[in-house]
Amino acid sequence: MSNWKDLCRLKSRKTTMSNGGWAYDAYPDLETLDAFSRITIADLKGPGVITCIHSTQHFTPDEPDIFPQGLAFEKKAYAARGIILEIYYNDVPTPAARVPLADFFGDGCCGQALHFGNQFIEKAPESYNCFIPMPFEKSVKVVLVNETKYNYSNYSFVEYEQLPEWENHFGYFHATWERTSFQLNTQTRLPALHIDGSGHLLGRSYSICTDEPFFDQFNFVMEANNEYRIDGEERPSLDYLGTEDSFSFSWGFQKEYNGPYAGMNFIKCDSVSKHSLLSIYRFMENNVIRFDKSLDLTINWSNEQYFFKNELFMKTFTKTLENGGGWIDYAMTSYWYQKAIGYNHKPMLQVEERCKLFLKENPKSMN
Repeated sequence: MSNWKDLCRLKSRKTTMSNGGWAYDAYPDLETLDAFSRITIADLKGPGVITCIHSTQHFTPDEPDIFPQGLAFEKKAYAARGIILEIYYNDVPTPAARVPLADFFGDGCCGQALHFGNQFIEKAPESYNCFIPMPFEKSVKVVLVNETKYNYSNYSFVEYEQLPEWENHFGYFHATWERTSFQLNTQTRLPALHIDGSGHLLGRSYSICTDEPFFDQFNFVMEANNEYRIDGEERPSLDYLGTEDSFSFSWGFQKEYNGPYAGMNFIKCDSVSKHSLLSIYRFMENNVIRFDKSLDLTINWSNEQYFFKNELFMKTFTKTLENGGGWIDYAMTSYWYQKAIGYNHKPMLQVEERCKLFLKENPKSMN
């Protein structure tokens, strides 16, 4: 939360905005979010700072050919992850931020998160908002990419302030998204993030999904050391002894919670389908993770001796893996500032893959 003196201090700055997507009102020349299109919702000259990005949520039209099962979830997922948000600075061709729209705003599990809000992002009724400040020296461009075959009605805007001058200690905001599916075992070490350069980590939001009965209610999944290695160190400077703890919770993932820095905005453990679905976020303000050369996050399950010494656990777990089960899905969004512009984003999955609840389902016989 801003210091009260900063909130009261009057500044001689121009505040303005850029509209995008809605060509049916005062600005008929705006680009619309049509099928397979890219639209620019802001193209600004600096120095300045973005103070808010707003976008409507989208709903897939009722066209039966694309979803043979006619599932409402699949339609929502197609709209949530079929559109990508990109942010470019200073005419650098590589986007500093590249994340599916819903994931960028913490709307996890393919757009199923409940309404929530914190100081940085929120899912409001029918809209998304981001309040993360994004300073830029020369220019910034905010783009929506529609990779689906549908035309969407969209209204987006970007609010920003013009700055009197660029300050060299400013960092550029970055965000990236990665989705992976893996067979979790006792030696799993998941590389969750790697950044080269100088900056600090602001936060992360995750979707964790599995239909493995053995992982019901995130049994064993909630474990794992979350290890942050700074500047190439061998031993992690920060080592959270549980994934739920790294997101500021304890004793697993139990119920929805919306806080100013940490939240669990969707959790579903279905005893019939054995679907365990989770959307969580954590942001940092006074406790950002700083790095000068690099930052690495590894999620490491190999140290869980409490489980490995349990004969019944190991017997059942081993049988689960031998039968081809034990698969879990992680979709991870990371937010940070860094000195240099640009990031080597992982290749984006094709739309059809991005919008599946599970990249790889566990054997039906196990359910």
